[in-house]
Amino acid sequence: MIVKNWMRKNPDTISSELSAKEAMQVFETKKVPFLAVVDNGKFKGLLARRDLRETASWTISTQDIFEMQYFNEKLKVKDIMVRKPVSLSIDDSVETAIKKGGQFGRSFLPVMDGDKLVGTLSNRDFTQALSQLLGQEEGVHGVTIELNGDSNNTIKKILEDFFAADVKIMGLFTLKNPNTGIKRLVIRFNIKCLKKIISVLEEKGYNLLEKATHTTNKSLS
Repeated sequence: MIVKNWMRKNPDTISSELSAKEAMQVFETKKVPFLAVVDNGKFKGLLARRDLRETASWTISTQDIFEMQYFNEKLKVKDIMVRKPVSLSIDDSVETAIKKGGQFGRSFLPVMDGDKLVGTLSNRDFTQALSQLLGQEEGVHGVTIELNGDSNNTIKKILEDFFAADVKIMGLFTLKNPNTGIKRLVIRFNIKCLKKIISVLEEKGYNLLEKATHTTNKSLS
């Protein structure tokens, strides 16, 4: 998975010369946590709504009329933004993006093509991708099966059972149990009768951990 195939293109931007007060209005309109700062097509930095709000809160708490006047009239985006923020290249892997985000504590990363800003990648994008993997938008069914022994052979047998039951698989991936390291197979599928495939899996003796009916998750324990 390469960043350029998963990033959010044409990101919202803001000028470094905009006043802090005007910037707050832009954030309220856009409803975004971050804005890339771009002047004449050149990427300058990153502005976080949180930093802007903290600056405004501090100004108000001082109850100093001159501080308030400075915030409203003279303080600009370039005075608050993060210059040279941690960024990604369009050719970086998504795994690199996750590693950088965790290493530097960043939930939002600009994506660069050379010195040009071409997109952004954030935790919100990862959440939406996970939502797609889980079939949340499609309202599909799903199961989670613990894989013991030869996991590859077990997965093969499970898929054969699904195909034999004429179940259309919509999503398929494996995750490790964070406590034991044992792999778990997560399958999302479209079927009119969930009980049909559940019965098959139980008859085969698979360790069925969870079932998901549309967006409602239910434990089978």
